[in-house]
Amino acid sequence: MQHFLNYNQPNNGLTGYVKNSVIVKDLVIVKDLVLIGGGHSHAIALKQFGMNPIPGVQLTLITDVTYTPYSGMLPGYIAGSYRFEDCHIDLRLLAQFSQVRLIRDRAIGLDLENNRVLLAHRPPITFDKLSIDMGSTPATLTVPGAKEYAIPAKPISQFLQYWDQLVDEIVQHPQQPMRLAIVGGGQAASS
Repeated sequence: MQHFLNYNQPNNGLTGYVKNSVIVKDLVIVKDLVLIGGGHSHAIALKQFGMNPIPGVQLTLITDVTYTPYSGMLPGYIAGSYRFEDCHIDLRLLAQFSQVRLIRDRAIGLDLENNRVLLAHRPPITFDKLSIDMGSTPATLTVPGAKEYAIPAKPISQFLQYWDQLVDEIVQHPQQPMRLAIVGGGQAASS
């Protein structure tokens, strides 16, 4: 059952939370929608949910990162045109805006018989509906030498850690020769 009270009127002791200038009281959760991963699709879904919440739906985001990169700006970041803050979405702020439950952990499995997401460091999370947006990961184990010498572009958050380490090494040892090859023909490779 829902009750919408005018925020400007006394609430007669009722408790609730403020949403779009109204106090929402006794909102019954009828569906648990769980999003695994903070990729572009889920970031857009969170924004849309924040602007147009659906009564009775509890939205939960499970992600192992706090900032999700926007891949379209990756070439500009590597070129030095963008700062970290320019090309990343702060999932904490987005979750707060959307009033969704944010769980910072890594999903390690699904229990589909009981509709639960298994997490690395927390108890399982139940769901009615589930969406997975974790991005892709190249199969570097099947390419000879890739594990030892390659820095895969995906997942982007790991790539950026490797890239920043490489840039630090170059800055610390500018006279040290280095060979760098780019394998692939996507937009980021050609920029």
